[in-house]
Amino acid sequence: MNDKRDNSSFKSYLDEPVLENITLDDSQKTKFLDGETVVTHAQKVLMYTPLNEDSQILGVLTITTFKLSFASADENDPANCYQQNFLLGVNDVCLSLIDCIYLNGDKKKKLVPGQNISGKVKELLIVCKNMKYFEFSFKLSDKDSGKNIANALLHHVYPKRHQLLFAYDCKEPHEETAAFKEARLFQLKNDWEKELQRTNCPNWRLSMVNHNFHTSPLLIESLIVPQSVTDQIIEKSVEKFRNRFCPIWVWGIYRGAALVRMADLLPGINDRTEENKLLEHIRKSHPEKRPPHIIDLSSPSPKEIQSSYLKLRDLCTPDTPSKFKHQDFKFYASLDSTKWLSHVATCLSKAVEAATHIESENCTVVLQEGNGQDLNCVVSSLTQIILDPFFRTKYGFQSLIQKEWIVLGHPFANRLGHILSKDIEQSPIFLLFLDCVWQLLQQNPKAFQISETYLTTLWDSAHISLFDTFLFNCQHQRLMATMAPKNCPQLILRSVWDWREQFCERDIALFCNPLYDDSFKKTLTISPKLYNLDVWRQCYFRWISNLEIRRGGTPQVDLFTRYLVSEILHIQYNSEFNGKLTGRINKNKEEYLDLIQKVNSFFPFSHNNALVNDPVNNVLLTGDTLDSQSILNLNND
Repeated sequence: MNDKRDNSSFKSYLDEPVLENITLDDSQKTKFLDGETVVTHAQKVLMYTPLNEDSQILGVLTITTFKLSFASADENDPANCYQQNFLLGVNDVCLSLIDCIYLNGDKKKKLVPGQNISGKVKELLIVCKNMKYFEFSFKLSDKDSGKNIANALLHHVYPKRHQLLFAYDCKEPHEETAAFKEARLFQLKNDWEKELQRTNCPNWRLSMVNHNFHTSPLLIESLIVPQSVTDQIIEKSVEKFRNRFCPIWVWGIYRGAALVRMADLLPGINDRTEENKLLEHIRKSHPEKRPPHIIDLSSPSPKEIQSSYLKLRDLCTPDTPSKFKHQDFKFYASLDSTKWLSHVATCLSKAVEAATHIESENCTVVLQEGNGQDLNCVVSSLTQIILDPFFRTKYGFQSLIQKEWIVLGHPFANRLGHILSKDIEQSPIFLLFLDCVWQLLQQNPKAFQISETYLTTLWDSAHISLFDTFLFNCQHQRLMATMAPKNCPQLILRSVWDWREQFCERDIALFCNPLYDDSFKKTLTISPKLYNLDVWRQCYFRWISNLEIRRGGTPQVDLFTRYLVSEILHIQYNSEFNGKLTGRINKNKEEYLDLIQKVNSFFPFSHNNALVNDPVNNVLLTGDTLDSQSILNLNND
């Protein structure tokens, strides 16, 4: 590489006797879960800060069955200044998050999963699916340390069987009912009945034709279909569709318009009689017998989205200063060539089209794509967010993902690349959806209870191989994993929605939008045009320290808003409780304002925050408070 670092002048921040005594046990910042085992580790490893030739940290690099972990003996670990994960340290990543591994040096060489490295490894470059990347040097380590680390990664990062994921080995205690407080899981018949009642959409019924997944293993057991459709018709028609995904109801309005999802007919079937019969039943389900509006979602394909994402990731992971400068010089042209924002615009346009037909024309909309479980998830979810304020709350949004993505069978195991197989087509469809939601949030800042930080954290959490939420391709696969034979690993289901498994109240508080106005019930007004879209900087650029604004950026605005909320709450509580406020809110305004001025632009993901731990807890209200309070609806205590 042209920007090969000159490390000859490197001087450790540790004295030589201390340097010699760094061990895995001494670096207690590395924590292990019950069931997690160490595969290998290397001492005296140098970790470079991306694009910073002079910043090098010495520590211990460990590979376990769950994560890659780099632990430094530096006591001034910046982890206490920003988002802290109970499962992963500041320089830890789950193995499922790692995408590419390169031998680094004069030339960069991509390693092939499953290969065995026999020669000496001087440097490794590791690129993750969330744009994070690491560069390690083994020049101070023992012989074969780099080779052992590389081989361990190549073996454990790319499992060939689902049962090799860490979720099957984890023995950490878990409260199984905790997730029910955070989302409606839509795994049971009762949840779908409640949704049909909540929307008050007429002329649809709940069918158990797929009981025990008899009709389609890729769908759920409870299907909502037109009242005029018998179970026998469904059993006959379902065989004509890809993934046996026949038309099913997912949402509707009291005036009769519904939102329906379906797959294309199987390749080679030219007779559309069965499809037309079901569409006729959908027409009859409308009180005014209006024919449905069909939206084709065949483009962009998962392959096109993956290609676009890889170009975007390359743009966001420059591994040399010269590459960064070259990309920065023509950034917007390079961004345009990725077509990522074009795909975002397409999805938003389709959602606006669907929402307009449902609301303005009271017309049922049928979303149709190849397998019924990729862009259908994206556009269906966006349409409901645009029309239904319930899905803009934190609880509602998580319930929406459960309904449209988890139980309706988006193939997360395939699309997120949890398993290595030549037959699996990897594609970050879910990231595309989150980016679309972020665009909606930018154009409607008071309409969402969730924040930008929540969306970014959700994308990170989708790759943690501990939670079952994003681990499977369908609900049937999830249930089968819990009924494995005695000689197979037993899976404990853990929902990602129980955020307290990962974060403290301080971090969870940042998931809530302080500008949220729960009285805002209107349909979202958005512009899906490309020139009105922006780059999701927090998610894509947060690991590039060169792009971070020191003591500036939008997080300052966010924290100052939270500060105003806390001041108003202080006055309100003082009035209601006759001044008997028990230290809930810090009264030192100067301390608040000084703290806000120190926040950097990628907070709470920044590695450069000049914050101390204690005052942060005074500024950020608890998550429970912000769930019910905002600067615009303080009377709804």
